[in-house]
Amino acid sequence: MIIRSITIRAVDAPIDPPLRNSLNVIPRAPLVIAEVQTEEGPCGTAYAFAYAPAALGPLAALTRNIGAGLIGREVAPQKIWDELLNANRLLGAEGLVMMAISVLDMALWDALAKGAGLPLARLWGGDLSPIPAYGSLRGWGPAMLAEEGGRAVAAHGFRAVKCKLGAPTLAEDLETVRALRAAVGQEVEILVDYNQGLDRPEALRRGLALQEMGVRWLEEPLHVTDDAGLAWLSAQLDMPVQGGENWWGVTGMARSLAAGATDLCMPDVMKMGGATGFLRGMALAGAYRAPLSSHIFIEASAHLLSVCPLRNYLEHLDIAGALLREPLRVEGGMALVPDRPGLGLDWDESALQRHAANA
Repeated sequence: MIIRSITIRAVDAPIDPPLRNSLNVIPRAPLVIAEVQTEEGPCGTAYAFAYAPAALGPLAALTRNIGAGLIGREVAPQKIWDELLNANRLLGAEGLVMMAISVLDMALWDALAKGAGLPLARLWGGDLSPIPAYGSLRGWGPAMLAEEGGRAVAAHGFRAVKCKLGAPTLAEDLETVRALRAAVGQEVEILVDYNQGLDRPEALRRGLALQEMGVRWLEEPLHVTDDAGLAWLSAQLDMPVQGGENWWGVTGMARSLAAGATDLCMPDVMKMGGATGFLRGMALAGAYRAPLSSHIFIEASAHLLSVCPLRNYLEHLDIAGALLREPLRVEGGMALVPDRPGLGLDWDESALQRHAANA
């Protein structure tokens, strides 16, 4: 198939409820949507999450400019991915550059699968078996997280939930975990995420206390670049250290795994370089025997995890669902991979127009 045109759209929709952690509150989802129209008819689409409204315009412009150079090319995602990374290496294949390459890559894969009439999972040689998912909670503090966690388990049957920690004192964090445990019951695993908010001594102190409470994993306790500190911490704890959502591409992932900085890994498809980067990262995780989960981008992640031999969990944190006609479904704690060609994204045009941004 040949690329006829690439359209870039920007939307800025509210996140309800907002995402909260110890460092900030994210009340909105500024998304860049790429649409790759082929000469043969299929149109591939995907989205990137700019995180901050101030980054929405620059990301949309960069994606539009990079995409313009692909007009007339064959839809060949892996070949194009390598070329785009090499072309932007001097600029730095991280940050907005990697995000722009990622959304274009995912849209190209979507178009290719639609042309074949297959869900991406099947195009990659997987099947549509349900994927284990955990509920990624958005609240903060004992009362809010207990209510949200109990509701998530009741509604979706999650067998694991994750909460954000990082209160001023360890006692407050332990109170949050106790309240969440009371709400979800003894059979549901509890995962915790510090969003890089601790120093080394405090990470060890809180990690030891949390593992005594049966917490399943300790996510991003230290800064993502502190490989030595994370490896040291992992060696002190029986509880696994989780990380990876802030790796930029396979290079960042390789550096961390080689340092022993994480026991588990959860790359982000947008920061890894789209589906192509994620697929290459899965091979790396396999070499290190590191169980792999996904980070947000639930629609693409469901297809990717279908071909992951060391699959752990899909993080269910829905960023784009309010803009889709049919969001990804979760039943009995399992994400259901849609039996539709491509990624299965079907945008609600009225919602896109309602939240359209001038970018």
